[in-house]
Amino acid sequence: MRHMGLALIAGLALLALAAGPAAAQQGGLKPGAGQGTPSPAGRGIEIVNRSDTTLREAYLFLPGAPEGPDRLGASVVPSGGSFVIRLPPGGPCELILRAVFSDESEESLRVNACTGQRVVLTDANRRELLLVNDTEATLLQLFVFPRGADDPGPDRLGRATLAPGEEFRLRLRGLTACAVTVRASFDGQPAQRQDLDICAHPRIAFGDPSVPLREVRLINRRLVAMTALQTSPDPAAPWGPDRLGRRVLDGGDSLLLRIRSAACRVRMRALFEDRLEEVREEVDLCSGEPVVFLPMRRIAVGSLYDRPIVEMYLSPVTDRDWGPNQIERPISRGGRAELATDGDCRADLRIVFDNGSAEELRNFDICRHQAITLRPGWVTEERE
Repeated sequence: MRHMGLALIAGLALLALAAGPAAAQQGGLKPGAGQGTPSPAGRGIEIVNRSDTTLREAYLFLPGAPEGPDRLGASVVPSGGSFVIRLPPGGPCELILRAVFSDESEESLRVNACTGQRVVLTDANRRELLLVNDTEATLLQLFVFPRGADDPGPDRLGRATLAPGEEFRLRLRGLTACAVTVRASFDGQPAQRQDLDICAHPRIAFGDPSVPLREVRLINRRLVAMTALQTSPDPAAPWGPDRLGRRVLDGGDSLLLRIRSAACRVRMRALFEDRLEEVREEVDLCSGEPVVFLPMRRIAVGSLYDRPIVEMYLSPVTDRDWGPNQIERPISRGGRAELATDGDCRADLRIVFDNGSAEELRNFDICRHQAITLRPGWVTEERE
C-alpha cells in the first residue's frame, strides 16, 4: 500500500509539471533525489535574447530525459526580446535549456528552476564555419563535437540540407573546443573527419580531391525562375541530385555552379517554374563559357506606325498578366525589336504608344510567324 501511495504521488508530480500551456512544462519532468528545493508558486525562468538572431524554439527538460515539446509554442523571441517559462510548484530544480535559433544554430545550458533564474542568450559562444559540399550527393546531417566526446550532439544542419556544389555558412553555438570530430551523412552514406582544428581552419569541404573541381556560370534569361538543375556524365547514366538545393535561380539572375567531374562534358537538365524543362546534351565545363538558358520562343517585331511605341509585351495565352515591358527605348516607324516568351506557340502581344493608347494581338502562332510587322488597323483602346 505504501508503494502504491509513492507511485501516486510521483504520478501527480509528473502531471503537475506537464499541466497547461501557462505552466509551459510538458516534457515529462518528475522530481528526483538531489534536484534541489522545489520551486515556489509563480516562479519561472526568464529567457532574454541578446543575440543578433531570433530565438525560434526553447526546450526545458531533465538531464538525460526526453526534451518534450517546444516551450515557446507559436511564439518566437526576436533579438532584444524576452520570454518567461512559467513553472508549477513542486518541480525539479536542475534542468537543461536547449535554445534553437532561426539560423539553425543552437545552444544548451544548465539552469536552476528553483531560483527564478534569468538566462541571457548572447553571441559570445558563437563561431562561424564554412561548409562546402563538393560531392555528388546531398548532405543531410552534420555533427560537430569535441575530439574524444561520446555524444555527437545535435544535427548542426537542423532543417537544412546541402546540395552538391552548395556552400553553407554554419553557425556553431556552445562549442568552445578547437579540435573536433565531424560526422556527416550523405543520402544515407556516412563520412567522418577526425582531429580537425576549426579555429585555425574554419572551413570543412567534403569531396574526393583526386577528381577535378569544375566551375561554370549559369545564366537564366528566361522570364520564369529555374527551380532545379541536374547533371549526368553521359546519356546512359541517370540524372543526379538537384544541384540548386534550396536555391532558386530567378529570371535574369546567375550563379556559379561547382561540379566534381573527371570529364569536361556533361549533360544538364533544367526545370523551370512553369513546369517546362530544357536538356543540354553536351555542356563543356572546361571552356570557361557560361551556360545561358534563353526563353523558349522568340519573335522579331517591326513597326510601320507614325507614333513611337514605348512599351511592348509578349506573353503566353495562358498567363493572366502581361509580364515585363520588353523594350528599353521607344520604337519609331521603321524600327525593330526582338521579343521573347516562354510556353507554347500561342501568345498575346500588346503595344503601348507615347500618348498612352494601346493595341493588342491575341492568340497568334509565334512558332509559325517568327517575324511580324505592326501597322495601323488593330482595335485601339484609348486611355482615359
